[in-house]
Amino acid sequence: MKKMGWSCVFITSKSCSKVRQVAFSGWTLLLFTVISILGLVGMARLVSTGTTIAVAKFGVYEARRENDGLLSKMKFLSRFIAKEAEKIEKLVEFEDGKRLQYGLNKISSDVRLAGVGGLPENGEEMLTTLLDPVLMRAEAVKESIVVLLRRAELQDSTLSQMTSCVKQLHRQWSQRPSIWPANGRITSPFGYRFHPITKANVFHEGIDLANKTGTPVYATADGIVASVGNRDNYGRVIILKHLQYKCETVYAHLHQFNVKKNQEVKRGDLIGYMGSSGRSTGPHLHYEVRTQGRTVNPLSYILPTDAIVD
Repeated sequence: MKKMGWSCVFITSKSCSKVRQVAFSGWTLLLFTVISILGLVGMARLVSTGTTIAVAKFGVYEARRENDGLLSKMKFLSRFIAKEAEKIEKLVEFEDGKRLQYGLNKISSDVRLAGVGGLPENGEEMLTTLLDPVLMRAEAVKESIVVLLRRAELQDSTLSQMTSCVKQLHRQWSQRPSIWPANGRITSPFGYRFHPITKANVFHEGIDLANKTGTPVYATADGIVASVGNRDNYGRVIILKHLQYKCETVYAHLHQFNVKKNQEVKRGDLIGYMGSSGRSTGPHLHYEVRTQGRTVNPLSYILPTDAIVD
């Protein structure tokens, strides 16, 4: 039986009349096929490896660009944190100054730093940051933000507490009798005196300010009109209650009223006019300050005219 074989016929344009034939054995063709397949596989692996390297390089480039972006953001955050920390420091200085001004206790530095520090809770996260400078920077920025937030929360709390105390103090001060009730000269001080009508040495429970009839009379502090009317010795009289300061002020011998009972008044409001009603020898204002049911010297409450009371 004749063996099968393979042949290759070559035809060229220069010699169309001649045909060349080359015969190949089966083993030769098999070897050629194997070599071709191996070459294709090698080429495929070469292309795959090149592609992998290119992708890896692109990934490294992208990672570097991402890291650069992260570093840029962290620098921005660091500057932002520094500016906000400066604002908090200014708030601390402002609060300390106001606490000193209003006689409140200063917040100690130990209290302000309490609970601000600390290390990362996750040990694996801390170990990872030690191996990557970018993560180390990111962790530092994270801790700075946490500290800033804690300081801001503490500052908000202390400022709120101080504001509440200051408001309470202002309410009390606004109801402290601090100004002159009217213009005039003192004709009779607080204390024992020779009474011009009874001709006896008696205790005078207020001060008398003399001026002409119709001289304006003002509330010396914020309060509520507790009484408006006539009393035997006082004549036309107004009594103001100052609940926050726990005291009363009395304005007697008036000519005319300018307020009604239960009306709220502010320091400096016009409440009436000076007169000579009741037991009086001439137009004047009898002014009293009462605390816890007893009269005290009004001059000990009146502040200098250049003092700021509101």
